[in-house]
Amino acid sequence: MTTTSSTPAARRRTVLSAAAAAGGAALLPAGFVTLAASPAHADDLLLATDFSSGTTEGWAGRGAATAAVDPEQRLLITGRTATWNGAAIDITAHIEVGVRYQLKVYLRLPAGETAADLRTTVQRDVGGVSHYEGVRWNTAVTDAAWTEFSGTYSIAQAADRLQFYVESDASLTPILLDAFTLTRIAEPEIQDLLPLKDFLADDFTFGCAVEPPEVVGKPAELLAKHFAQVTTGNQMKPESIQPTEGVFDFSRADQIVDFAEANGMKIWGHTLLWHNQTPAWWFLDANGEPLRRTRAHQTLLLQRLEAHVKAIAAHYGDRVWAWDVVNEVLDPEEADGLRHSRWYEVFGGPKYIEKAFKIARKAFPRKVKLFINDYNTEFPDKREAMFNLVQHLKCEGVPVDGIGHQAHVDYRRDPALLGESIDLFRELGVLQAVTELDVSVSDHMEESLPATPPERLIAQGWYYKELFEVLRERADDLESVTMWGLYDAVSWLRTWPVSRPHEAPLFFDDRLQAKAAYWGVVDPTKLEPMPEA
Repeated sequence: MTTTSSTPAARRRTVLSAAAAAGGAALLPAGFVTLAASPAHADDLLLATDFSSGTTEGWAGRGAATAAVDPEQRLLITGRTATWNGAAIDITAHIEVGVRYQLKVYLRLPAGETAADLRTTVQRDVGGVSHYEGVRWNTAVTDAAWTEFSGTYSIAQAADRLQFYVESDASLTPILLDAFTLTRIAEPEIQDLLPLKDFLADDFTFGCAVEPPEVVGKPAELLAKHFAQVTTGNQMKPESIQPTEGVFDFSRADQIVDFAEANGMKIWGHTLLWHNQTPAWWFLDANGEPLRRTRAHQTLLLQRLEAHVKAIAAHYGDRVWAWDVVNEVLDPEEADGLRHSRWYEVFGGPKYIEKAFKIARKAFPRKVKLFINDYNTEFPDKREAMFNLVQHLKCEGVPVDGIGHQAHVDYRRDPALLGESIDLFRELGVLQAVTELDVSVSDHMEESLPATPPERLIAQGWYYKELFEVLRERADDLESVTMWGLYDAVSWLRTWPVSRPHEAPLFFDDRLQAKAAYWGVVDPTKLEPMPEA
């Protein structure tokens, strides 16, 4: 995210003029700029609007909002009565399956308006069903400066309609919009490097969490080259599999599973039970009232869980070799070390965890392994909470096969901490895996920089060297190590907990090229010297 105090029009028009001269642009009556094909090595500007025609150039109000060009040739969006009201432009004709695009627009607020969080989204319509996919998540915008909203977008299957639009998080403020561009990203050849999965083959299975766009095009080539296992990042979570009670949708998860099987990759399932990304209906009774701590409501909740798990087991059987049965049920700040989620509240304690594992064990073939998964297990307080819970479950005969250490870490966290946790859990005689690894290059969670400081990428490379030394020393204790994302542009850290364009937590950059992080694992002699503190 970047801000500028002046309008982006001058810079925008210079770019468009140069592109038109090179590519033979034609100005359409509606004001679109469409360019001829660029050389294979160059990005290809497909669509741009600057409102110099005095028209909205294809933009229209969304919901109750009205979109009109103001005297300064900017799009003014007014009349918003809901947060999703804004302005939208149809991009269907420009988007192809398996191709990556950059969507960029500049936003600000009219003079006198209070700062607000805005975001950009694509509505993808397929077969009468609308899906909403964030391009740039909530970012604070003011009336004092233009803010750039830029993000990468791709689709894994054909869509009936695609609309790029601007909305807000909570405010109904009017919005100013300018300098929109849609650019086809030129895909480089995947580098001829030693595959990470081969380098680590004697240690553990090396995996990656992905979404459907990463199993088509160049990202799919990168994925198949370097990884031996996939996790479905979001597509097996409760809201994705069963958005409406009794209505199951495996289509997007199946895209990933089918790709994995076609490329000889193992599959990890994530997740059966979670307090987050679970539809509201799970916790409502037949009258739409919240479930309470009663025997009847506990029975209802377990029936829903059992129906959910049985449907997944019937669909996948043993094609998925391991499942995160319960996810993020720990909270060391609570006296009992457990998260007091809606699951916990309805059951008045952790009994639902035991029930979930027993339901899963009964539903899935015996060879499928059942894991409990959580973050920050490298810290002593979370480590103790996990140890106590799993020890108790094992003593009660609950079929917990393994522990998943998410390992969302940062480039300054001591790598030895994770090693200490792996060592401790060896005592419990359970399987272990690193399930969601990434290494943040932020100095704090709310940091948001326009670009990644180069010295942090070097430091990250050295961090990965040390971390994988710790993990490889414990290879006998690890079933697999999985990265949470294929390349930096699709990392969840770009949008959480705030917009963080500088985040670069993975082995491959936005252009699918190996970073210092890769060399830290495969050949540290290629790393630049560690920057001075």
